[in-house]
Amino acid sequence: MSSRRTLILVGAIAVGAIAAFLILRYVGSVEDRANSDGEQVAVLVVKAQIARGEKADDAFAAGKVEMGKRRRADLPLNAVTRPEDVRGMVAAIDMSPGEVVTVSKFVSETNLSDSNSSMLDTGKVAITVTVDSATVDNLIKPGDFVNVLFKADSPPAAENDTAAVAETRVSYLFQKVKVLAIGQSFGTPVAATSGTPGAPPTTAAVATGPVTLEVPPEAAPLIAAAADKSLKLTLVRPDYQPRPMPDGVIAPGRPTPGAAGLTPYDGMPAGAAGVGQ
Repeated sequence: MSSRRTLILVGAIAVGAIAAFLILRYVGSVEDRANSDGEQVAVLVVKAQIARGEKADDAFAAGKVEMGKRRRADLPLNAVTRPEDVRGMVAAIDMSPGEVVTVSKFVSETNLSDSNSSMLDTGKVAITVTVDSATVDNLIKPGDFVNVLFKADSPPAAENDTAAVAETRVSYLFQKVKVLAIGQSFGTPVAATSGTPGAPPTTAAVATGPVTLEVPPEAAPLIAAAADKSLKLTLVRPDYQPRPMPDGVIAPGRPTPGAAGLTPYDGMPAGAAGVGQ
């Protein structure tokens, strides 16, 4: 009996040791992924406006594109990490300061055409939607990231429910979506330098019109399905991290956060559980 108890004890210790090892290994992998995402990677970054058709070699010589560093988690797919990868090529699209150069933004002169498809990152498609112009004018520009909201259908009222009230419900369709173009502009600079030394920059016309989003092919049908649902866009920072968000619901007779003396900064954006819930 003593030997059996010893075997059971040894077995329990072994199982515990294996479990501890697996936990440590999992924690280590999570830390490794976090460290990898935060790692600074050397990539080509646009420093000054580059016009479509401009030679990459001329852009390098003029200091319009240089090596810079970005967090790995913030990089687009196919970011260019070596100047040699684009030398001898020409710009496929207009590029603005701050953009990370990807392999699709420079092409050989023989491949340069009037097609806009070359500006898409590999594996992405473009879909154009109509949104409230107030969310675009003088605010959102090509290259920005936005959250897409839409007016959702309210849950059907139960049969013979005389207490049912009309409500307005808005949901997040997608978060952190890249704006590819506004109207027919793929990145025209807003501020242009004045020709008079010391004079303030002049402001160019801001592009307005339908918004073209760059998304994976799987997301396009959902966006198309919501196209008639009063789409709204909210501008977010490049380092914005998507997270679960509740619907925003407004209904007669139900309190809003403001009625409770709350601001949007009290930790319950979109009214959280308080609006219409």
